[in-house]
Amino acid sequence: MRHYQYFFAIIIVLFSSLGIANSNLYGQIFVSPANSGNKNQDAVGFYYALPRNAIKVDVIIEKNERFKGPYSEFASKILGIDDFVKQDETSFKIIDILTTTVTEPDPDAWFFVEFDERGSKDARSLVFDLHSNGIILSFDDAQNSHGEIARKIDKTFVNAPNEKHFQYYAERNLYQRIDTIVRRITIDTTVIRRNILQSAWVDRNPEQKARAAADFIHKIRDSRLNLITGFQEINYGQSIVYMDQQLQNLEEEYLSLFLGKEVKTIIEQSVYFYPDKETKGIITLVKFSENVGLTNDGNGKGDPLQINIEPLMITASIIDENKTIGKSKLTNSLYYRIPDAADVSVIYKGKTYAKERFGFSQLGVLSTAPVNKTRLIFDPETGMIKTVKRE
Repeated sequence: MRHYQYFFAIIIVLFSSLGIANSNLYGQIFVSPANSGNKNQDAVGFYYALPRNAIKVDVIIEKNERFKGPYSEFASKILGIDDFVKQDETSFKIIDILTTTVTEPDPDAWFFVEFDERGSKDARSLVFDLHSNGIILSFDDAQNSHGEIARKIDKTFVNAPNEKHFQYYAERNLYQRIDTIVRRITIDTTVIRRNILQSAWVDRNPEQKARAAADFIHKIRDSRLNLITGFQEINYGQSIVYMDQQLQNLEEEYLSLFLGKEVKTIIEQSVYFYPDKETKGIITLVKFSENVGLTNDGNGKGDPLQINIEPLMITASIIDENKTIGKSKLTNSLYYRIPDAADVSVIYKGKTYAKERFGFSQLGVLSTAPVNKTRLIFDPETGMIKTVKRE
C-alpha cells in the first residue's frame, strides 16, 4: 500500500513539473493601461495602442474667379460691348461631398506590455507585430507578414488649365511720335519755309493701348477669314484646322483684355471629425460661404455643413459584462477592441450627401484575450481579433 502512495506522489510531482515547464516555455507578460500607475519604474517592455477611426469629410468645391480686364473701361466705347466683367470677384460652390474613415492610434487606449525578467532563460520567445504608429497587428505570429494600413480612394477631378491672367497685356508701352516743325527764314523780302521732322518716343495712354489691341483683333479676324475662304489658294490639309484654332485662341486672349476672364478650378478641402460614445444626432462641422468657402468661424456668415451620426449599438448586449475592463493589470492577456458601427451622412442646405455605414473602434467595447498557447491576429483598423490559433 505504501508503494502505491509513493507512486502517486511521484506522478503528481511529474505533472506539476510539466505544467511549470510548459508555462515557462511561453514566458509571462503583464499588460497595464498607460498612466494607470500599475507600471513598475524599472519595468522592461513596450507600449502598443488600439486604433480609433476619424471621419474624413472631403468637400469638392468649384472656385470661380472673375478678373476685370485692363481695358474694360473702353469696352463699350471701342468695341460696343456692355456685357463684361466690371470688378474682380471670387465665388465658391459645393459640387460634391465624400466621406471616408482614417485610422490612427487612440490616445485613450495605450497599453504597456511588461516582460517577466524572472522567467526561465529557456522560455519561448514572444513575437509582437506592431504598425509603425504603434497599433498592434498580431501576437506570436512571426511567420505571417502583415501589410500597412492602406485605403485607396480614387478621385477624378476635371480642373481648368493653369492660365496666365491677360498674357498679352504686356505690349510695347512706347510709340514713335513724329512732329513737323516749320522754320521760317526771312531775308529782306524773301521768306524761306523749311520743314523739319522731329521724332520722339512717348508713352502710350491706356486708350491708345486699347485701340491698338482692338485693331489687332480686327487683323486676327481678317486673317481667319482669309484662311478659311482659301485666300492663299494652298491646300494646308489638317494644318488649316490647327491654324484656325490658334487664331481663335489669340482672338479670345485679346478680347479678354476688354471683357475680362473667368477661371474655374476644382479644389478639395477636408474636415476631420472624431465621434465618441456620446456622439449622436446632427452636429455642425463648419460653415460654408459662397464668398469665402469653408470657414471655422462660428460667428461668420455662411450655411452650416452638418454631419449626422446614427450609432447602431451592435455591442449593446456585451457592454455590461465588459464595463470594468481596461483599468486593471493583466497577466498573460492582451487588451483588444470589439468595434461598433454607425450610419454617417453629411447635410448641407437640407440636402443629404454621402450616406455611408462605417465601423468605429472607439464606439465599441474593450475586452481581453489570453496569449498562452494562442496566436492572435488583429484588424489594424478596428482593433478586433481576426484570427485565433490555439495550440
